[in-house]
Amino acid sequence: MAFDLENNILAISTPSGRSLRAIIRLSGKDVFTYLQNIFVPKDCNRITHEKGFSTYQGNIYIEEEKISIPVYIYIMKAPNSYTREDTVEIHTFGSSPLLEILLETLVSSRNINNYKAGNGEEKISIRIAEPGEFTKRAFLNGRINLTEAESVLHIIRSQTESELLLAVSNLKGRLAGFLSEIQGELMKLSARIEANIDFFDQDIELISFNEIEKQLEHIKEKLSKIVEKDQTSRIFHDGIKTVFVGWPNTGKSSVFNKLLNYSKAIVTPINGTTRDTLEAVLNLEGINFRIIDTAGVIHEKGELESIIMKRIYDSVNDAQIVLFFIDGSMKLQTEQIEFFNSITTKNKIIVINKNDMPQEVDCKDFSLMMRTFPVVKTSALTGEGVGELKKILVSNILKKNVDISASGIAFTMRQKIILSQALETLVHITDSLNQKVSYEIMAIDLRSLLDTIGEVTGEVITDDILDIIFSEFCIGK
Repeated sequence: MAFDLENNILAISTPSGRSLRAIIRLSGKDVFTYLQNIFVPKDCNRITHEKGFSTYQGNIYIEEEKISIPVYIYIMKAPNSYTREDTVEIHTFGSSPLLEILLETLVSSRNINNYKAGNGEEKISIRIAEPGEFTKRAFLNGRINLTEAESVLHIIRSQTESELLLAVSNLKGRLAGFLSEIQGELMKLSARIEANIDFFDQDIELISFNEIEKQLEHIKEKLSKIVEKDQTSRIFHDGIKTVFVGWPNTGKSSVFNKLLNYSKAIVTPINGTTRDTLEAVLNLEGINFRIIDTAGVIHEKGELESIIMKRIYDSVNDAQIVLFFIDGSMKLQTEQIEFFNSITTKNKIIVINKNDMPQEVDCKDFSLMMRTFPVVKTSALTGEGVGELKKILVSNILKKNVDISASGIAFTMRQKIILSQALETLVHITDSLNQKVSYEIMAIDLRSLLDTIGEVTGEVITDDILDIIFSEFCIGK
């Protein structure tokens, strides 16, 4: 398999838009020679090819525009760079038109023909980098493994400190370490099974079906736990699932809009305006909450009502926080207390809304269970209590009522699909043991399983796999 590492590449590596400084990154075997053709150091010294790192101040002259652009040049000699290739970073003003002119100059054919000492005239090829190509080269040149490369993408996309901590944990090899242990156990098991095949005609059994079954169950349990860790880490990427639930016209949607500071949910005086779930992300003090507004709880019988209630229960059952809304201007009903008590989520907050109206709800009417949970009184009309509700939500996290420690593992969709396939293969192999399949078939299945996991860790690589991974990166990373 051949990958294009011959060309020199360049790209703007800072985000688009206005900024004080921007960076253009170049990588490849000829970037130093190429740079000498367009860069004039301030102290008139030529760029040296010494090992390590060096910095130069000077100008890049744009002949067509008759302008001289002041720049700082940072030199990173291979293998002491991110890509393990000779790398140059051009730091200059973050003006978009200026960067466009500079980029056109860098890829201009006038600057590509260069003389190499002792080799005569040789054309140096340089092009705009493909998405993620700098990280792709870091992987191909052995700087990072495949799971670390995908963790770089998680770091780039991190929106909160928690997400960043988790992504950095993966970059340090957390996922690769877990999978490496599983691969080691699978290889030992595979070796014993294949040895069994060699000694089969001598009536020597090096490993029994029972032993194989026990080891496969152990490996399946470890792989399942890794996949489960991804589920717990979803809170970093999707937000902490926070579900609004209550009777119709309790003001769930109005408070939903107040928290977001814009009208996401339709609000009318008519009962049952919300007929489906609405979702939005609310960021409070760096913590993402995925808030979900559900339809009002109804007890009427009918196909539509059954669908609505199923969606409410589905949302509540796997919620990390439930906000239970009560209309403070109405008497508390026995059905409301029973519904609240039936919610199994440990983190519940009682929201008594419509506090701007005469109050009919008395906390003395609460069940013993309800009295153990925090209560906040709000008014969607005046905004009263909304700030306190935000504080209580954050307090749930800071007091660790909801676990947001960076102990999980965040998978990319590619990794998740592959590991799900690996689990299915393990189940298939385990089931086949009951049918007393031959050791040869088991050995083939185990090799296939190792190849599947190898697609995550990087032992099994194809052009298609790399295209899927690095196409999600932005250019310049």
